[in-house]
Amino acid sequence: MQILSGKTFMKRDLGKRQNQKIFQDMRRELYSMLVYQACQTSTLADMCRYYEVEPDYYEWSLNRRAYKLQTSVASLCKSVVFENTRCEHNDFTDAGNSKYYCVITQYITSINTSKMIDKVRELTDNSISKKKYNFRLTSAENSFALTGYDNNGVCPMGMNQKIPIILSKAITELKPAIMFLGAGDVNWKIAVPIEDFIRETNCLIMDLS
Repeated sequence: MQILSGKTFMKRDLGKRQNQKIFQDMRRELYSMLVYQACQTSTLADMCRYYEVEPDYYEWSLNRRAYKLQTSVASLCKSVVFENTRCEHNDFTDAGNSKYYCVITQYITSINTSKMIDKVRELTDNSISKKKYNFRLTSAENSFALTGYDNNGVCPMGMNQKIPIILSKAITELKPAIMFLGAGDVNWKIAVPIEDFIRETNCLIMDLS
């Protein structure tokens, strides 16, 4: 299996012509179109690659998924919404004291919520007591309301609400520097250049493992 470098990836596989074809294929999935349109109206326009996958994709092993996408297992990532159940408000404009966070992590790692609490508290110079934090995955209903996407299709691009985005630090160390995420619909995935994603979203980068 060939793993493309970032430069080769961009040169061989990305571009307006490819995305025009993808646009036609994606029209039947509304939520995938929301991701596509969000990318096309940002600095990520024509820098992402889209993949249609089989309906039973999530029944496959990680190795088989990586082979399908022609990437490494480490590059397979997911976006999940965490809720601070002890937050006393529903606001999410303050990254250091938000009710919700969209966290991007690798499938091969788990999220250490204790570390997440420490890193988030650092954003406020630890001015908020640890007792005010308890992170857990939010409900599917909350996740859909905030992002506009169902399970296995959650994407940080084109979300309904601008909740803070946290990118696991380990993802920034990937070589090539490309991550694969859900693309709005369970049948679609998106490959995103990591450095460009960071610049576009101004996401927080935290060591969560």
